[in-house]
Amino acid sequence: MPTLVDILERISFLAAMPAVAGIFFSAGLLVVSRDWRLNVTALTVQYFFVVLLMTRLIALEVAAVKGLTGWMICMVFYLTERRASIVEQPAAAEGAALGRRWVMSARASFCLLAMLLVSVAAYTAALRIPLPEVPADITLACYLLAGLGLLLIGLSEAPMQVGFGLLTFLSGFDLFYVALEQSLAVAALLGAVSFLIALAAAYLRAAEIVIAEGGNAP
Repeated sequence: MPTLVDILERISFLAAMPAVAGIFFSAGLLVVSRDWRLNVTALTVQYFFVVLLMTRLIALEVAAVKGLTGWMICMVFYLTERRASIVEQPAAAEGAALGRRWVMSARASFCLLAMLLVSVAAYTAALRIPLPEVPADITLACYLLAGLGLLLIGLSEAPMQVGFGLLTFLSGFDLFYVALEQSLAVAALLGAVSFLIALAAAYLRAAEIVIAEGGNAP
């Protein structure tokens, strides 16, 4: 059975503009969507493409470990939101549900427009302010991750969405920093910071679940 390192080596041909496009669509989906299933899937895909780009900068084994750390974070988010979906009750009134759908549609349109504007700004920055010691396509990926991550933080109030934004921004920083410093200690530190962010977001979401359970109690 092939290992993760073998799989990364076989699909290394995608570690260029296809990976950047995958990062653009996955990070953009995180900004626009408020469905937790889509968001967890988008974050999983985003980590996959980030790891692909990292294989051009660091050893395959180190990139594989970073990928496993990211997918463990996605599992934490999945389990937390799965529990929340069981506890939280759907809307009772059909009219209220229709109103919420309209509001969500308007919010999604605004988020989509903001995402496109930030993406254009990231593309312009990648052309005019290239990052040192980083190829042009990876520079674009770093700017996209950082810009869309900050946008997601600014547009979000829910703990999980803010967590998605922080992790997206940190992925952009990590992708840039591994080109400058390939120390295993730094890689471990960044992985630990990502995991702490995920645990903090999951804890705050779990607190909301506990409050909801208390409110639903007879």
